[in-house]
Amino acid sequence: MILKNSPDLWIDQFPFPGDADHKYSRGLVLINSGPVFKTGAARLAGRAAMRVGAGAVKLICNKDSAQILEPQISVELIAVIQNKNEFQSMLKDKKISSVLIGPGNTISDETKARTLLALAFIDHVVIDADAITSFESSPDELFIDTYEHTILTPHEGEFKRLFGDEINNIEDKVVRTVEGAKKAGSIVLLKGSDTVIAHPSGKVVINSSKAPYLATAGSGDVLAGIISSLVGHNKMNAFDSACASLASAAALAACAIAGSGASPASSAPISIIAAPRATACDDSRVAVPISPSMMKVTAPSTNH
Repeated sequence: MILKNSPDLWIDQFPFPGDADHKYSRGLVLINSGPVFKTGAARLAGRAAMRVGAGAVKLICNKDSAQILEPQISVELIAVIQNKNEFQSMLKDKKISSVLIGPGNTISDETKARTLLALAFIDHVVIDADAITSFESSPDELFIDTYEHTILTPHEGEFKRLFGDEINNIEDKVVRTVEGAKKAGSIVLLKGSDTVIAHPSGKVVINSSKAPYLATAGSGDVLAGIISSLVGHNKMNAFDSACASLASAAALAACAIAGSGASPASSAPISIIAAPRATACDDSRVAVPISPSMMKVTAPSTNH
């Protein structure tokens, strides 16, 4: 059965903070940053994660990238490492709720290695952008380690590179996405104006967009950050977090843009992460960036 994305599907599982919560009970998200001149994607993802569901975000980078990142961030943490062995050591932290790999990471063997390490040590891994394309020539190397608590977030080009002609020759986007999810054994969120979220069991949700201003560079990084902030043990399962994140991105963007008077066409991703917490849309955002009433906003396009 194909369902339309709606808060009714997942709002009961949304991890609104409670009175007894502390930063680590709300989740520690690790985000693998790219090298110098490619750190922007990780910054967008990190700030989005902080605004929506994470208690703490740690950006993983090398020493040179840290010099770029440090002046640009406020509440995110930075951990400096130089190689995959040090990355593996980082993954042993029991406080980690999820890991995001891919935004701005470069297409490389190092990105592949870090992706596989994250899958080996952490249940909830969001695989996006360069981490997807890094497996173009060896997709089975990825699929052997992906499960239904793993989330792949490709756009059409990345989907084609990862899944090859056999699946990409399927004309129907829903069927194509479901077959991809079955092959990967994981959640696949195929982005576009009609984003399809598929579970390997065949469960499908379609997110039809009424927010074309999010079809711009950076929206995919923000979405990946939101997903990684919502998924985790004692939080949302992978499928529900993917669905909720699409609606959350739209709600935040619509309220932020309305409150700031910014140009939707040019600033939607930045508006999501940078606007004041209190806006004309919903006064409860003073305490909680996302509230149930905000979920009435139609979910976004995620083309990028």
